Amino acid sequence: MTEIIPGIYQLKIPIPNNPLEYTNIYLVKGEDGYLLIDAGWNSEEALQSMKSQITEIGIGFEDISQIIITHTHADHYGLAGKLKQLCQAKICLHYLEENLIASRYINLDEFFRQTEQRFQSNGAPADELSISRMVPTGRREFANPSLPDITLHGDETISTGVFNLQVVWTPGHSPGHICLYEPTQKILFAGDHILPVITPNVGLRPQAEDNPLGDFLNSLNTVKQLDVNLVLPAHEQIFTNLQARVDEITLHHQQRNSEILEALKTEPKTAYQISIEITWMPELGGARFQDLAPWDKRMAVAETLAHLKAMTIEGKVDEFSRNSIIYYRHT
Repeated sequence: MTEIIPGIYQLKIPIPNNPLEYTNIYLVKGEDGYLLIDAGWNSEEALQSMKSQITEIGIGFEDISQIIITHTHADHYGLAGKLKQLCQAKICLHYLEENLIASRYINLDEFFRQTEQRFQSNGAPADELSISRMVPTGRREFANPSLPDITLHGDETISTGVFNLQVVWTPGHSPGHICLYEPTQKILFAGDHILPVITPNVGLRPQAEDNPLGDFLNSLNTVKQLDVNLVLPAHEQIFTNLQARVDEITLHHQQRNSEILEALKTEPKTAYQISIEITWMPELGGARFQDLAPWDKRMAVAETLAHLKAMTIEGKVDEFSRNSIIYYRHT
């Protein structure tokens, strides 16, 4: 537990078997209880870690009156249902994320089927990227689904009586991802929208928005306009240089576009074939597609698809189908 400023605390909640190790969640003091930003992974280890850290502050679960979820990925939303039972807290969530709860956590078989179909139609070998090889049988335990008590649309202000949090809708990493901005302290609770070292995964997936990369880049520009002194991300470390970091991430995606266009210079290719020619994780020194872990390969192809979708809309590439497989070519 770290007290960032009086009344705002960072809690590190463990994520099992993940190189990120932790999700940073935040506890914000209020006049009628504390507000929690994100809930962490649904595991007993995560729950006990949270209990230990809030005990350090001198409070219990019953002192948390509101939980704001930045988006419904399992490391942010997983414990929401269990915490609601323990705290009797109200859960706040963007309405677009509420719409994804059923597909992500209840109707999983259909979600997996659509995802597999998406990858295979874009050239990925079924035996290499099969989700059945990567997802444990306990996938349904990644979250304890709970519908929100309050749905958000963006531009609301949530007041604790001590701090005022402005809801900033930042789609891209997930359709209903939100950040929270405290204008008096000039603090941005960034979720996964902007991280200090790695670039957030922005992939094209079934039941997602039509142009996630375009939305993401527009959302980066939105937060860049805010007067921010301190960025509190959901992973890695707290940082201060918001505008410079936005520029770095924007440049990263421009360079990725250039790599894709270079890969399409000689002949049409599938998204999977293009993914093989891209340098992945450049901010960590670079990695070949072949050397990525199986789950990272899936994310890489999904990211490639997001870039291809954006460039198709911009008229830089077009797509066509051959024998039920989708190919892309440079226009």
